[in-house]
Amino acid sequence: MQNWNPALMTSRPDHPCVLPAIPSWLHDVHVLDTMVLPQLADAVEDENDTGIAAGLPDAPYRAAADAVNNLSTALPHPPPGPASGLRDTSDAVFLRAVPAWETEALWQVHIALKQAQDGEPDAAGLGDLLQEVGEDCNPPQAAADIVGRLNRVLAVLLLDIPAVRTLATALVLSTPQDTQVQTAYEQIHAAWATAGIH
Repeated sequence: MQNWNPALMTSRPDHPCVLPAIPSWLHDVHVLDTMVLPQLADAVEDENDTGIAAGLPDAPYRAAADAVNNLSTALPHPPPGPASGLRDTSDAVFLRAVPAWETEALWQVHIALKQAQDGEPDAAGLGDLLQEVGEDCNPPQAAADIVGRLNRVLAVLLLDIPAVRTLATALVLSTPQDTQVQTAYEQIHAAWATAGIH
């Protein structure tokens, strides 16, 4: 993994993201926020301090932990009762401007974790740390589970299709739900489903 510096990302604009209230995706965010990324960042920092896992830069891991915490904190609680249309508990969507440094950090960590999961020799130290962090989760998480959760979170954050901009604009302007908005909503949900978000 290349060294990562959030200062280099400040020239890139925030981008609008449409976030789902799908329980499984919210659970992915919760697990990454409370059981995986902060613990992994701590473990990488400890390894770097002792020199055992030289070459594992810790900055992206801490930034990714901060990014997923920001995301988790920003997600509103779904409404307690039944509603209709875009406001159904599992069908609701939320709009958030996501800073470029957050997606960059999460992407860098995703690449590194995928390499560790695939058993690449250069990522052996990270693979051991990932296994330890996964075993400490409740319930325990395999490396593939953790990588899958991060992949699904990124699938939402990095979705860049015209439907996202259409729906984001409608949400900002409180546009009445018309055929164009409904089509955009359905296209976004179809993209999420393709990424395994149901």
